[in-house]
Amino acid sequence: MYHDHHFHPFGYASLVSGLELMSAGNLVEVLARIQKQAEQVEGPVIGQRLNDETVTELRLPTASDIDDVVADRPVLVYRYCGHIAVANSAALALAGIDMDTADPRGGSFDRDRSGRPNGILRETAVGVVSGALAPEVPGPSDSEILDALTGLTEMGIGSVTGIVSTGEPVWCGVSDEVETLTRLAPDLPIDIEVLVIAETVEGLTKAKKQIAQAEGRIRFLGWKDFSDGSLGGHTAAMYAPYADRPDTRGTDRLDFAHAVAMGMTSLDLGGVVAIHAIGDRANDAVLDVFDDLINKGADPSRLRVEHASILTNPTIDRMTNLGVTASVQPAFLASEKTWLVKRLGDDRMSRAYPFRSLDEAGVTLLGGSDAPVELPDPTTGINAAIDRHGINASQALSREAAEALFSPPDR
Repeated sequence: MYHDHHFHPFGYASLVSGLELMSAGNLVEVLARIQKQAEQVEGPVIGQRLNDETVTELRLPTASDIDDVVADRPVLVYRYCGHIAVANSAALALAGIDMDTADPRGGSFDRDRSGRPNGILRETAVGVVSGALAPEVPGPSDSEILDALTGLTEMGIGSVTGIVSTGEPVWCGVSDEVETLTRLAPDLPIDIEVLVIAETVEGLTKAKKQIAQAEGRIRFLGWKDFSDGSLGGHTAAMYAPYADRPDTRGTDRLDFAHAVAMGMTSLDLGGVVAIHAIGDRANDAVLDVFDDLINKGADPSRLRVEHASILTNPTIDRMTNLGVTASVQPAFLASEKTWLVKRLGDDRMSRAYPFRSLDEAGVTLLGGSDAPVELPDPTTGINAAIDRHGINASQALSREAAEALFSPPDR
């Protein structure tokens, strides 16, 4: 059986049972699906996997667009990366967002020419709205969650590294992800090792205790944080500006002192430290944190870079010398094949998803789907690691190495 090393169980359950937008060919269809969902559910409407790179218009909708079909209640639809979302005017109003609202740390509100937020939310700005909506959003039922996880076994997945939050959920819909997972633990159809997104030492410590006391197929793995966003949303933190948006180099989300303190807490609790980093600048920022933790006595094998998507050669050398792990998502290649060069430009494409370079340098590699960002079938990731979908064929892995990415962890 395979193991998915980067999986969001509640986001995936919400995708299976809720509104999916990836297959919509244009914004007319996107809006029609939102309108239909509003006719079928009570309360706020939540959608997932909106992809501005595959709709005819090649853009995200705005609050005004969504207001045309649903104006009487909040709507929040997530770009498929999970780092960008679009809210309608009712959702913005519920969250108290207006022209005078400042951008939150580590995020931003897109604005129209008058300076008014236009509904497009980036990074931590998503949480401002999802947090306001959360009490009114009915999450997936217990049976829907268990059915979604049972479906993984049909793909050959016997266990996952499940990422859950102690605060606002990554995807709006489950009010307390740790409590829900521990409550369902006796009935889980797969094993789940749990990475916890927590903002405070107290929150992480409490989550570890809850998981340790649960009876069932879960165990505490460690703490998860974010250094940047996504390439698709132009929020991955890059050294040079984006080729198709020279006005930005992405979004920095990492607080060095906080990350070191939380990392030490996780290590003291017997866990790992796993930090999301996609852009080249973000990856170096994470390695700065890991370097500090190692100097404080951390075991490098308990430090994980989640994604490690765009890396310079010196960064790969540094990962090797530090002895840290890279948790990669090969299925991203399939989704990004038509637009990645637009974001990076030709010069940086050679540094995208350098799996072979990492492997040959001796960096420990793990593989995951990041579901619901990508669908969790491990064969998709394995095949992408081998054929690369036309992106840097020289970085392809052998089938043996690609399959090893999804091997169950050593206990």
